[in-house]
Amino acid sequence: GGVRGAGAFNPETPQSWGARGAGDFNSRTPQSWGAKLDPPQPPLIRGEPYSKSPLLRGEPYSKSPFFKGDLGGSQSLKTRPRGAKLAVTLLEHYGVIQTTALTKAVDQLAERGFLDKTKQKITIEFIRRWLIKRYPLQQEILELEKLGQEQTNPIYQQATTQYQQGEITKALGLYEQVLELNPNHFSAIFALAEGYLECGEFEKAVTYYQRAYKVDQIRNKDGLVRSLINYGNELIKQEAFTTATEQFNQVLNIEPDNLLAIEKLLEIENYLENSERLINNTYPSGMTGEFRDRSNPQNLSQGNWLGKLAAAVAIISLVGVAFYKVSTTCKPAEHKVFGIRTVATDSSQTNTSQSISRGDHSLFPRIDNKENIDRATEAFQNQNYNAAAQGFSQAWQANRNDPEFLIYYNNARARQQGLEPFTIAVVVPIDQSESRAKEILRGVAQAQHQFNNSEGLNGRFLEIAIANDGNDRDQAKTIAQTLVKDKSILGVIGHNSSDASKAALPQYDKAGLAMISSTSTSSDLTSRDDNRNVFFRTVPSNRALAKKLAKHVKTQPGLDKVVIFYDAHSVYSDSFREVFKTNFEDLGGKVFREIELNNPNLNITEQVRSLSQDQVKAAMLFPSVEYRFIALDIAKANANLNPNYKNPDQQPLRLFSGDTLYSEKNLKEGGQALEGLTMAVPWFRKAPDARNFSIAARELWQGEVNWRTATSFDATQAFIQALVQDADRKLVLNRLRNIKLLPNETSGLPLQFNNQGERESEPVLVEVLDGEFKLK
Repeated sequence: GGVRGAGAFNPETPQSWGARGAGDFNSRTPQSWGAKLDPPQPPLIRGEPYSKSPLLRGEPYSKSPFFKGDLGGSQSLKTRPRGAKLAVTLLEHYGVIQTTALTKAVDQLAERGFLDKTKQKITIEFIRRWLIKRYPLQQEILELEKLGQEQTNPIYQQATTQYQQGEITKALGLYEQVLELNPNHFSAIFALAEGYLECGEFEKAVTYYQRAYKVDQIRNKDGLVRSLINYGNELIKQEAFTTATEQFNQVLNIEPDNLLAIEKLLEIENYLENSERLINNTYPSGMTGEFRDRSNPQNLSQGNWLGKLAAAVAIISLVGVAFYKVSTTCKPAEHKVFGIRTVATDSSQTNTSQSISRGDHSLFPRIDNKENIDRATEAFQNQNYNAAAQGFSQAWQANRNDPEFLIYYNNARARQQGLEPFTIAVVVPIDQSESRAKEILRGVAQAQHQFNNSEGLNGRFLEIAIANDGNDRDQAKTIAQTLVKDKSILGVIGHNSSDASKAALPQYDKAGLAMISSTSTSSDLTSRDDNRNVFFRTVPSNRALAKKLAKHVKTQPGLDKVVIFYDAHSVYSDSFREVFKTNFEDLGGKVFREIELNNPNLNITEQVRSLSQDQVKAAMLFPSVEYRFIALDIAKANANLNPNYKNPDQQPLRLFSGDTLYSEKNLKEGGQALEGLTMAVPWFRKAPDARNFSIAARELWQGEVNWRTATSFDATQAFIQALVQDADRKLVLNRLRNIKLLPNETSGLPLQFNNQGERESEPVLVEVLDGEFKLK
């Protein structure tokens, strides 16, 4: 059928270029080109209800607030057109362009007796009230889009198809054709406004956004501000300071407290004042030319003066980088991912779009405070980053332990700065373990919050894209492929499990995208080419953890004979088993038996009892995340072993493990059965080195944090240290290889990587005593 009105588009139709802008494109089709404007929405530019329109009050247009001053041109009220033209003139304030059909419509209403002789007032009160109820003004304005739909609809649909295929330039040309046929096709206007902003044609973007803003102020406010800022920056570089000033003043008319616009106006003013002083050969201190020349040996010759002028313009241009770097021309078969850089279109990204978010949707199931969260994510989608930041801040204040809200809050702040944010991704296992995912995110969020609160790097803030792979190998690979294609992403923190990391690493390897895992400890994780290594980790490897544990176990009296419980199908678990066994036997110990936790015929009680009878004194619990509950069952079965008359020497096994069981959740579930368990872990909050970070984290999160939070903080700090103003993937990767972070810049230990990307630090031994983790 024909082009349907706003709010009623086919789901496959791109929606809201006007509602989503330069910072928020993803691989899916943009949502809501035809922004939904159904009531209740603040209807008029002045925020007045529909019923206050003079026509609908039964009053002449001259009483409209729009005609009490010069709000659309220099023409005075006395010289403004009357009758039908006056009616249409009112509509122009709502973004409507006068057409012959509109003028004739007013004339016909008058001919049929619905309007008085002035064609400004509805004559029948009943009809006026009926119109107010059934046909709100702004809703009817949007219906103008349907005029001539037999001609416009095929072209509009073709433009949509071109966009979906990545042919942005061709799509924009087709939308222009739609407007030639129907100047009031608002979906095309929204598309053109956002499209030209995306492709860096800021003057055109301003033109279309100004019309879009009249149609719907709320949804197009940020887009108009963004266009004006970008256009103003462009004019500064062209030294068109007067016109640039006009753009920034328009921004202040919309957002009186917009700091970026204020800053730009001050820069222009200061620059012009300094230029005038140079021209007039005077200095603000009243120095004479002679004294100035003594103070500055460089003469202000014409060439030297021009050089200073060029330098000043260059400085302003650098400070005035566009609101986002969207000035790259969109080429065929390319589009903007998250509105930052152009990348080739690939339909595979659509499959992971719901698994990646920067603030447009929550990745965690939400029940409490859902309405407020939905408002914040919707504001983020619509690029109303002020409202998004406020909403996410309120959500976080209501739940100070939730890192997702703090990350999205800082993402919204990053997009308010006027500069393209630095972006890194973090991949967490939400589907498998929400608690583990949040532990990782807390560290990332804390580092991001700290960096952004310090004004970032030259005003550029850090943005975090959160991805959920559920610790699933296939999903991890798919997520990695999607992240690799998004060129705005400078690096990746993740994945959580060693299995997921192993599945994803080849994708990052091929793309030269740095990957820092804060939790994967398998010794098998390494890049294919040591000379082009992209893999790093802030957690000690299994090699370091198992070696530390093996040495400790062997030094304990009578613990020469041990058993290992492990998951044969887990990269992490099998690696830990192998390294521990090698080191323990090198020290003279003996691994009596290796028992697979994933054996369906495993009888835990019988197995534990038989081990005791075989004089085995200690059990090594190296479960994968998936089999941690089996390890807890083993601990409980072991705790139930008591000496009896048949076996007077039967004693419980001493228990040891790696980091898998190191969590408050396991401590609670294991209870008394875990008493005496000794673990080799990457970090312990009560260690002296960790004290400062632990205090800061406790204050931020209103609770204690664990090693995953600490090592994820360190991973984020490593990326932050690797950032430079013109950072790209190659620069970040090269700088990571040489970073050196001091203890006060990390969670407590110095950080630097060796040639294999391993962290050069010593693991920590922790023991469960009196139901608490304590430093061994």
